[in-house]
Amino acid sequence: MRQSEALAILNAGANVFLTGAPGAGKTYVLNEFIRQARADGANVAVTASTGIAATHIDGQTIHSWSGVGLANVLTPNLLKTIKTRRRRKIQAADVLIIDEVSMMHAWLFDMVDQVCREVRHDPRPFGGLQVVLSGDFFQLPPVSVSGRDRDVLPPGPDFVASRERYAKAGLNPEGFVTESLVWGELAPVICYLTEQHRQDDGRLLHVLTDIRAGCVDQDDRDALVTRLGVTPQPGEVAVHLFPVNRQADNLNDSRLARIGEEPHEFHAEQMGPAHLVERLKRNMLAPECLVLKTGAAVMALRNDADHQYVNGSLGTVRGFANENKGGWPIVEFENGNIVTMKQATWEMMDGDTVMASVAQVPLRCAWAITIHKSQGMTLDRAVMDLSRTFAPGMGYVALSRVERMSGLYLAGVNERMFAVSADAVMLDGDLRGGSQAASARLGDEGVAAVRPQTPPQDEPTAVIAPKPPPGDEPSGEFEQAELF
Repeated sequence: MRQSEALAILNAGANVFLTGAPGAGKTYVLNEFIRQARADGANVAVTASTGIAATHIDGQTIHSWSGVGLANVLTPNLLKTIKTRRRRKIQAADVLIIDEVSMMHAWLFDMVDQVCREVRHDPRPFGGLQVVLSGDFFQLPPVSVSGRDRDVLPPGPDFVASRERYAKAGLNPEGFVTESLVWGELAPVICYLTEQHRQDDGRLLHVLTDIRAGCVDQDDRDALVTRLGVTPQPGEVAVHLFPVNRQADNLNDSRLARIGEEPHEFHAEQMGPAHLVERLKRNMLAPECLVLKTGAAVMALRNDADHQYVNGSLGTVRGFANENKGGWPIVEFENGNIVTMKQATWEMMDGDTVMASVAQVPLRCAWAITIHKSQGMTLDRAVMDLSRTFAPGMGYVALSRVERMSGLYLAGVNERMFAVSADAVMLDGDLRGGSQAASARLGDEGVAAVRPQTPPQDEPTAVIAPKPPPGDEPSGEFEQAELF
């Protein structure tokens, strides 16, 4: 499907799943749709599946927007609190964007659906919102977390009952959103972008295409081998991608130690309950204590309102402002812009209330980062040892961070780097077929073929969350206050 076709379908008000290979233009289409929708007066809620992904699109996490926080089941107490604290925002929305949806669990997708139906008093999926999903199932899948943090959210009968619904339906609550109970009812139009818009000689894109198709051949292996052992030129900043945090931290620390300059420390300023602050820190990427030196390679962690840099921009510390002016680091980015980097604030919102915040210079040393945290980024150059990949999709994510083969530097390879999710492979054919059918309908009938029909006004559905047992009325207390 072409970008223009996807935009026509989105502008028609259809629920959409926007997907495609790296370089197909998902981000461009999403941003263009958001711009147009807002220009037309629509209230667009821009969210993502993780805190890191949310910073890429200037949005917030779906956990925060919906009010579900860390909960793994919608209880009467939680629903009551959401209705109190999120009602205005959820009712005011016209469009719900969820980016990086491949990392979102089916059970969470269903919880957000339930919240929207209840808060908006509308029995349609997501309470009648236009739902726009974007992502690529070939990238890293959801991490199983529904049983995590049981010291915060102990499992109870509500949780057990909710998971029984999936068992009866033959669905996996820990799987992709396609395994959700609402997926079939939502029936999003599949927009599988197939054009390529990256400036590339085609070699890397050919390899990525073959990985997606599960038909990696010797030509693909030979193409990657040409980058094996190649190192960046002196003075070139290249990010090292590692499977685990420890490896990335060790490299950053050792490279910084080699620089014979005076270290400058920047300590995060925090506000709010400790457990909420800790949750924020895990998502914002900026270290609690940022140590920099003149000459350090750094990466920006936020988009600049003045467009001097974006999240993922690489640069070099050229010095520091005078102490009477804050002593902030002065960074020269690869686009030539020289910027004094002051504190940015990451906030955890509960409606309009700031529950917790962390203020820190939005930088981190950029010699190394984990593959998982790189998802959604576009890097000019990256060094990676793909012999150490251990999860399906990890090699694919790492390889797809760079736009061209010349930006790829391989320290190791093995066959595991070609592994992708078996579920993604099985889904891919259906998604492509659905997208082709949508293109055909659009060509034959125009946007009327995808424009949603206004249903007759039915009676509101019953409360989806289980009713509290006698004598256990909701207290209104926000037990799941942790919001990403």
